[in-house]
Amino acid sequence: MDFSAAAHNSLSAEVLSAITHAAAGSLEAKEADFRVGTLGADWAAYLVLVLAAFLWLLIIISHCVLQRRYVNMQPFVDRPAEHYPPVTIIRPLKGLDFGLRRTLESSFRQEYPGVVEILFAVEDPDDPSIQVANELIECYPKTRARVLVGRDNVGINPKINNMMKAYAQAQSDLLWICDSNVYTDSGTLRRSVDLLLDNKRMGVIHHVVFSEGPATFGAMLDNAFLVTNHCRMYLAINAVGIASCLTGKSNLYYKSALDNVGGLAAFGHYLAEDNMIGQALWHSGWGHTMTGDLARQPADIGSFSEYCSRRIRWVRTRKYNVTLATFYEPLTESILLGVLTTWALNHLYGLNAHSVFGTFMLVWFALDMLFFYRINRGSPQSWPWFAFSWICREILALPLWIVAIVGDTVSWRGQAFRFHLNGTVEVLR
Repeated sequence: MDFSAAAHNSLSAEVLSAITHAAAGSLEAKEADFRVGTLGADWAAYLVLVLAAFLWLLIIISHCVLQRRYVNMQPFVDRPAEHYPPVTIIRPLKGLDFGLRRTLESSFRQEYPGVVEILFAVEDPDDPSIQVANELIECYPKTRARVLVGRDNVGINPKINNMMKAYAQAQSDLLWICDSNVYTDSGTLRRSVDLLLDNKRMGVIHHVVFSEGPATFGAMLDNAFLVTNHCRMYLAINAVGIASCLTGKSNLYYKSALDNVGGLAAFGHYLAEDNMIGQALWHSGWGHTMTGDLARQPADIGSFSEYCSRRIRWVRTRKYNVTLATFYEPLTESILLGVLTTWALNHLYGLNAHSVFGTFMLVWFALDMLFFYRINRGSPQSWPWFAFSWICREILALPLWIVAIVGDTVSWRGQAFRFHLNGTVEVLR
């Protein structure tokens, strides 16, 4: 009995010891997991703060570019008129865009010392824009201007197909491709050519899009986007200059440089032909730069749904052409970045979340309002409506981005297209 009791007591002690060690080991494992989890959260928070600092740096850069290039606009370079090469302006037309006469007339009113040729490209001989173009040609008889009618099917991009005839007949090596709904100041062409003449490796002179005169809620949303977020990021990214970044509203090219990368026809299978042309020239060694001029676009969106469709089309198009930048895009928006920054500062330093987020959004809003006021050189039509549309635009940014990311089709000028992984598209019948 004594021997059995001793053995029993020994076994009980061993079991108890094993349970104790197991419990201690489990506790240590949980503590280790907690430390690893905390360390991971700390690193994530620091990463968010680095990202936020980078975005704020881009905002500062955009304001510096705004001051240097747009507020203090450079005067014309003093050079003889005979040093300015001839320029061909190509204006693709389709339908009666809002304020069409004013936008097209800006090409006739350029203060350029050299020879200017204006080619209006239109597909349909019954297109009503032809009458507007012909009236302007009659009003400015000294300008070399023609209307070219027809279509060359080199791809699915209707703009490229429409411009091919003008591209083939252009008499100059310098081409200014300018959309029909864009108005430019009278000195835009001369300042652009000055940059080309001063730097022989500049292959593209482009102008940031600037919306004006919104009359509907959809147009106000588009206006709020273009004149703040889009314009600000466009200036900052181009100032950093690590990659090609341009839109095709108003671009000046060397025709010979375009020919070396395949000409316009080579980009007929892309919807975002402007971006693809810019990338091709960039990789061929041609630099991009900007003047202090704006490609002013009348705010022509008629409804809220039209605004949503346009934003979805833009994001979905970029997804297949600049994929990495597109997936990074939500982190450049104020609300998502503000939420992440608030979490990071609260996690690392215990700062009050409401105070941090409120301050973040207020400063972001104030800088956007200042940016608009300075680049516009004045107030909007209504500060309350502009502020309201800005808030609505910011709230809609992430939901519209999500919708755009999950799809692969877009509609443009009444035609549906489906994207392929290489960025090309096919027409949906």
